[in-house]
Amino acid sequence: MRKLSNKWLSHQNVTKQTLGALCKSNWILGIFIFALLLIAVGLYFHCADDVESMDGLAAVGVTLLFGCVCFVVPKLNYIFSLRRQEIRITWTQIVFLVSFGIWIATIVSLIGITHMPNGNIIIAIGGSVLSWIFQDTIKSVAAFFYLRANGLLRIGDWIQVPAQQIDGVVKTISLTTVTIENWDTTTSAFPIYILHSEHFKNNQKMWTGKTYGRQMLKTFTLDTGWIHPLSEEDCERLKKNLNIDSSFKDKFLKSKKLNAEVFRLYIYYWLMNHPHVSQEPRLIVRWLQQTQEGMPLQIYAYIIDCTLAPFEWQQSQIIEHFLKALSWFDLQLFQTPSGYDTSNSNINMVENRADYRKNQNDYATLS
Repeated sequence: MRKLSNKWLSHQNVTKQTLGALCKSNWILGIFIFALLLIAVGLYFHCADDVESMDGLAAVGVTLLFGCVCFVVPKLNYIFSLRRQEIRITWTQIVFLVSFGIWIATIVSLIGITHMPNGNIIIAIGGSVLSWIFQDTIKSVAAFFYLRANGLLRIGDWIQVPAQQIDGVVKTISLTTVTIENWDTTTSAFPIYILHSEHFKNNQKMWTGKTYGRQMLKTFTLDTGWIHPLSEEDCERLKKNLNIDSSFKDKFLKSKKLNAEVFRLYIYYWLMNHPHVSQEPRLIVRWLQQTQEGMPLQIYAYIIDCTLAPFEWQQSQIIEHFLKALSWFDLQLFQTPSGYDTSNSNINMVENRADYRKNQNDYATLS
């Protein structure tokens, strides 16, 4: 039976997959058959002789049938998630929800609560209590259909939920729960209503190259003490060393222009000609509001290579070229002074410069 179950589960036909899930466990298959027999017997006697004792059998049969649905749906949902069969995932959850509703309606009808004194009040109170207990589940069900109907969540999507520190790929989706494989190889499972009530980002379109690229946003704070006008010697040196169009050199490399201004224009033109940087939707190299540390220069660009390793590689190369070009223009990044900077500054706190090299004789003395 187990071999036949695995064969049917691997089939593309939904009916055979359902039978395979039922046959996965012999006792579940037996319960399913027994439930069908109970329902058939209960309905027969109820319709023929109106025997109230058969209502109990019908209630037991519906309960067992719903239990089988609870067993089969997760099995099918797991298979559909592996194959990314989005429509089938939605339908399995609809079947589960409908079967639950039928079970509740049948139980209420067969027990005859509506015919009891104050039966409607009992149903209202019971419904209120259950709604309070399962409020997260109800919100998750509503969020599931909202997200699926609007195409906001699919298997394999890379999503980020900053408030929950979730950042990874969607592995499974059920009526109430989403399972994520994070980039650090851990797994997170959380109620699906979180994606409806809180902000989350779906990066899938960008990741699969359906946008202009992946955003690079880096800010570098330049030390204002190094900003000065270019001299004639500086211009001649830059014209020889800069590997950029001659039109840029003729237009911008002029004496008395600030080195910071020419540096910003150089970085912009260099990025414009970079094969891995997109000029759409925007490419900006801009100054931000001055701070106590210096003048922040920000690069706002989109790298065409969107997957993790190529993106980080290209971003690192751009940053390294930025740092290299700083020295060409006699600029320097701001850095909070360390103990080494303080002891070797122009304001000497001690007579001799600090020596940070380890003295082997000191170790010999200690030993």
